[in-house]
Amino acid sequence: MQRKVLGMLLGITLAALTAEAADIVLHNPTDRAIRDAPVTLGQVFKRGDVPRGMRVHCRVGNRWVQVDRKRTYADGSLRFAVLSAVVPELAAGGATKLTLVADKPRPSPQPRPVMPADLLNTDFDAVVTLKFPDGSHCSLSARELLQRAGDDAETWLSGHIATEWLLRGAPVDGNGRPDEDLSVQFQVRAYVGCKRVRVSVVVENCWDTWAGNIRYDVAVKVGREEVFSANAVDHRRLSRWRNVFWWGESDGGVYVSHDLAALSAAGALPHYDRTLELPEPSQERQRQLAMEGPRWQIMGRGSLTAYMPTTGGRPEIGPYPAWTVRYLLTMQPQAKALVLANGDLAGSWPIHVRSRKTGRIMTIDERPKFWLDQRGRDRPEWKPARHAPDPAQVRLAPDMAHQGSLAYVPYLVTGDYYYLEEAYFWANFCLLATWDHPRKDALGILSGQVRGNAWSLRNMADAAWIAPEGHPEADYFDEKIGNNLADRIARMYGPPEYSKLGFWAPRTVQNARIQNAANANWMINVPWELDYLIWSYHHLIELGYADAARPRDFLLRQRVGMLTNAPEFDPMLSAPYRCVIGERASDGTVSFYDDWKTLGRENAKLSKPGLPNCGGCYSYSARAAAVCGIDAGFPKAEQGVKWLEENLPDYRRVMARDPLWAIAPGGAAVKKR
Repeated sequence: MQRKVLGMLLGITLAALTAEAADIVLHNPTDRAIRDAPVTLGQVFKRGDVPRGMRVHCRVGNRWVQVDRKRTYADGSLRFAVLSAVVPELAAGGATKLTLVADKPRPSPQPRPVMPADLLNTDFDAVVTLKFPDGSHCSLSARELLQRAGDDAETWLSGHIATEWLLRGAPVDGNGRPDEDLSVQFQVRAYVGCKRVRVSVVVENCWDTWAGNIRYDVAVKVGREEVFSANAVDHRRLSRWRNVFWWGESDGGVYVSHDLAALSAAGALPHYDRTLELPEPSQERQRQLAMEGPRWQIMGRGSLTAYMPTTGGRPEIGPYPAWTVRYLLTMQPQAKALVLANGDLAGSWPIHVRSRKTGRIMTIDERPKFWLDQRGRDRPEWKPARHAPDPAQVRLAPDMAHQGSLAYVPYLVTGDYYYLEEAYFWANFCLLATWDHPRKDALGILSGQVRGNAWSLRNMADAAWIAPEGHPEADYFDEKIGNNLADRIARMYGPPEYSKLGFWAPRTVQNARIQNAANANWMINVPWELDYLIWSYHHLIELGYADAARPRDFLLRQRVGMLTNAPEFDPMLSAPYRCVIGERASDGTVSFYDDWKTLGRENAKLSKPGLPNCGGCYSYSARAAAVCGIDAGFPKAEQGVKWLEENLPDYRRVMARDPLWAIAPGGAAVKKR
C-alpha cells in the first residue's frame, strides 16, 4: 500500500549539470484543493551538482523559488539550501512537478525581499505569558522585538517568498525587569503578502548560569487568539520546548516528500535498502504514530525511554532511529510527523547549555576543564530550584551510550533553525559530558563506552556537516573530530601496532561481568559495540572525513575476520554478546591472540554458536559493519556479508519489519576500484 501511494505521486526533479536526478514531491494529501500554499524545505545537493558560481533556478507558476544557501563543499559547490515557494494550486490528492536547474546567475533584477515593515504594517503579534506560583507574571512580544530590531533583525531566511526573523529575549515583568533564567525565541517566517506567518515559539531554561527547576503556567497568543496553554509546567534545567503556530491563513497542508537516493548519494544518510517492502504498521506502531498522551506534550519524551541508560535494544539505538528509517523508506506523512515530533521533543532533555557570553552553545574551548558532572573541577553551579518539581514528573536521564539522532534528519528535510540548534546541543553534550581529564580538556577526545563514542562521533559529524557558513560550530566540531581521528589512528597503528587482528577496547573478565569464566585471565571486547563504531567511522567518510578510513579498516579486521576464517573460527560465533580476544599475565601485561584458530577455540568456551535474528540484533549490526567493508574494498567483506545473509533465515523480511540496520552496499563512500 505504501509503495502504491508513492507511485501515485509526481516528482520535483533536480536537473543539475550532472546526469543525476533527485525526485521530491509536493503533494496535497487533503480532499480539497490547495491554493497559494507556502512551502519551505531543506535540500541536500551532491558535490558538484551546483558548482561554484552557479545558482539554483526553479519556477512555480509565475514565481521563482527562493533559495537560501546555507553550506557549500570545499570546492565551492552547493551542499545544503533552504527552498521556499508558493504553490499556486494543487488539486485534492494531487501533486505538482518542479524542476530545479543549476545555471549561471541571471542578470534580471532581484525581487524585493519581505521586510519587517511589511509584517509590522499588519496587526501580527505573538506573545508568551508565564505565570509563576507566587502570582507574578512575565511576558514577551514578538512584535515588540521586531519593532526594536527593525531592518537589523537577524534573519534565517530572506527573500521574495519568505523572510524568517530570529527574535529572542528574556520575558519581562510588569516593571520591565527581565527574568534572569528564562529565554524566549520567536522564529517568525512571513511569506510574501504577509497573509500567512509561521511562528515557532521556543522557551528555554538553558543558560550556563545554571538555574534549577522553574514552574509556571504558560499561555501563547498569536494575534488575538490564545493558541496554547499549559498549567504547572515544570521546566527542568538545561531544557527547552517549542510549538509552531500560524497567523492569518494556515499553511495550506502541502506535504513534501524527499528523495532518499539523493540524500544517500550526497553522503548525508546511509545507503538504506530501498527495495525492501515494508509491512503495514502494527497496532503498537499505530499507537506510536498517533502521538497521544503526556509523553507527546511539551517537556515530554516522545518515543524515547525516560531513563536513557536502560539496557536492551531500543529503536533509537542505531545509525538513525527505526522510526526515522521507516519514514525515509516510505515518505509517508504520518511517519514524517513522528520524526519531526521527536525532533521537537529533543529539547526536553537536560543537555542544553547556552553560553551567556556568546548566546551560542557553551563550548569546551571556552571552559577547557568543564565537565557536566558534579565531580568536575569546573562544573555547573546550580541555583536552588525556584519550585520543587512534581515528584510524579517523569525524570529524563540522558546517556551518551544510548543516545539517538533526533534532530539531524528533521533539519535535512525542513531546514528549520530549531532543529539545527538541537543538532548543535546534542553534539556538544557529547563533549561537555566527557570527563575533562581523559578528554584532554579542549582537545575533546571521547573516552567513554565504545558505543557512546560511536554515537557521539555521528552526532558531532552530522552537526559539523550541516552547520551553515559563518556558524562557529562548523569549525568547532570539525576540529574535535579531527583530534579524535588522529588519536585513534596513533593508538591503533602505533608503533607498536595495537593488535594484529584488529582488537580494540579490551576489558577484564571482572569488568565484563562474566561469572564463572573458564579462564579468569581472559581479556574481552564487545563486537556489537565495535560494529557501531565501524559504521560511525564509515559515515564520517561519507561526510568527507577521509582520515576515518584507517580506524574503520583497523576494526574491520576483527569484524570481517570472524565471518571469513572457518573452520579455524566458527562464524556462528561472529555475533556474540562478548568475545575473548586475549589474556592478561600476572604482571598485568596483555597479550592478544594473533591467530584465528586460538581465537575460535577460546570463544567456543565462552559463547554458544548461533545468530540472533531480529532487525535490531547483533547479527544485523554485524552485517551493516561488513557492508561498510564492501564499500571500503576491504578484503573478503563481500564473502562475510554473503555468509550472514545465507545463514539468517528470511533476512530481508526481518529487515523490512525492523529496518534499523537495513543498509545495502553502494553508499557514497564506495571505494573506486
